[in-house]
Amino acid sequence: MRFNNKIIVLVASVTLLGLIVSQFFVLKLNLDVQSEKKAILEQQIELEKNEFNNYVIISLTEVRDRLISFNQETEDIYLEPVKRINPNYYVVSFYDTLNKQILNNLITEKFTIYSITEEFKLGVYDCFTDSIIFDEYVGLSSTDSSKYVPQKWDHDGYYFGVYFPNRTETIIPEPNKIPYVLIFATLLIVAVVLFFGYTTTTLVRQKKISNITTDFINNMTHELKTPIATINLSVDVMAKSLVQADEPDERMGRYISIIKTENKRLEHQVERVLRIAKLEKGDIKLNFEELDIHEIIEGCIETFSVPIQERKGSLSCNLNANFFIINGDIIHITNIIYNLLDNANKYSEGAPIISIETQSSENEIKVLISDQGKGIPKEDVKFIFNKFYRVSTGDVHNVKGFGLGLYYVKQMIEKHGGNIQAKSKLGEGTVFTITLPLKR
Repeated sequence: MRFNNKIIVLVASVTLLGLIVSQFFVLKLNLDVQSEKKAILEQQIELEKNEFNNYVIISLTEVRDRLISFNQETEDIYLEPVKRINPNYYVVSFYDTLNKQILNNLITEKFTIYSITEEFKLGVYDCFTDSIIFDEYVGLSSTDSSKYVPQKWDHDGYYFGVYFPNRTETIIPEPNKIPYVLIFATLLIVAVVLFFGYTTTTLVRQKKISNITTDFINNMTHELKTPIATINLSVDVMAKSLVQADEPDERMGRYISIIKTENKRLEHQVERVLRIAKLEKGDIKLNFEELDIHEIIEGCIETFSVPIQERKGSLSCNLNANFFIINGDIIHITNIIYNLLDNANKYSEGAPIISIETQSSENEIKVLISDQGKGIPKEDVKFIFNKFYRVSTGDVHNVKGFGLGLYYVKQMIEKHGGNIQAKSKLGEGTVFTITLPLKR
């Protein structure tokens, strides 16, 4: 059991560690993906800006060339024909006067060719007189800062400007660093880890308390064995003295008999508790040998026949198994049969009716011990093999015990490679079925 508990804790710890590491990589991957998406988006926006800027410059350059061809001017005198003042405002140098309608048509035509669909405003500026020829498109004379570009171009002659009022700087929002689903999953894993840590700590603490309790019971029972033995010896001496007396006192003899009987019962109870304590600590060593289980059952029946006859009950035996040789410890196999017969006797109201039956197959033998006692409630059947568990009877305690007998029976049967099951109906009785492997 200790080894199994360590394996369970180790596997659970490795599993939780794997979950934590996996969650860490999931979060890291999510952040990396979001960062990559942001970088791609920024790259796409930058490419779109450069593409737009190049197409605008090409379009305006071609517009200027057409105007030069119309006016038969010399192109070489213009060293910087098109200049971008800011991301939304472009200016084009020109020496001669400009026709507003022709200029607008040429720009619209070229923008259409290069798929520039942004709304634009147009204005023409006379550098000789430092005046605006018209500004109904760009609005250089407007006081509304959202509708004009205040920068003026230091240039000789005329120039026209094209302004894109609706083209704003694209702001890429910061991505949600960790999605809510991942946050929830992370918090859930943290809660599981904390719960696991708390549970493990509690189990370790309870295990320590259990060990302390087992050690206490073990030491206590050892200490009780000495006075029990002393009492038993003293009672024997008193009984011997009473027999040798000239006039034996019957009253004293009865008291001595009661003391001897009760002391023997106390000794059996202490031995039982000590046996359970040894079982808990794993100190019980089984001496396996070939056993005739029919012979063991017959021996137990012979022992129990007297108390059952005193209660005017009956004990029937049907040893029908064809194969009945097992590997086992004779002391513990005998105790198993004895405990179950003792329970059947104790929990039978009135005259006990008990039967023992054996059945065998090729690999196993079954021992069925049934009674017609008061039975066990359905909700209690699954707990009767637990240590210290006793079926609740309210304030009535007509059957004494510690709740250790069936616990011991189940543990010993499992150590012999078998199992035990119980079926019961309240008011009708109980059937215990022991299954043990046969000797091959």
